[in-house]
Amino acid sequence: MLPEMASPSAASPSKSLLVVENDARIVELMCLFLGRRGYEVRSARSLEEAREQLRVQRPALMLSDIELGRSNGRDFLPQLSREGLLPRTLVVSGFLDADIADELRCVPEVVGVLAKPFEFDRLHRCIEEALQQGDSKPSDLLADGARDGGSPGAELRPADAGVRAPTASAP
Repeated sequence: MLPEMASPSAASPSKSLLVVENDARIVELMCLFLGRRGYEVRSARSLEEAREQLRVQRPALMLSDIELGRSNGRDFLPQLSREGLLPRTLVVSGFLDADIADELRCVPEVVGVLAKPFEFDRLHRCIEEALQQGDSKPSDLLADGARDGGSPGAELRPADAGVRAPTASAP
């Protein structure tokens, strides 16, 4: 079983996250980093497992990869949306291009994209921005590069070229 960081009493409901990622190393690092930042973090290794967790408890934000082995978020995220299960979602993936960003823009709950590899401080900024956006139009939060047909960028704001591999930093 992968780590579940921070107890429910340690974080407010508005700081609850569900990380959907099939790479155990990435899940472990993200849970450790985000737990130290005060988030209540749960994880799922597949979109099917995420669906089961969403039926039990809805997080403030879901962080989801789109390529999860047998599961494909390009199909599954819209399906969860139609079922009324998809919370606000930040897509975190190394498989992003302009076509995928266009598809994701059609899912109302998708508030942005973060390209892998990324720095953990950038992930934290994207999460905070996504949580603070309230009812903003989600497509406005997608990276400008994705809208313009270029690289989808690395965060909710216009892309910059300085994206590096995930690195842990002190809390």
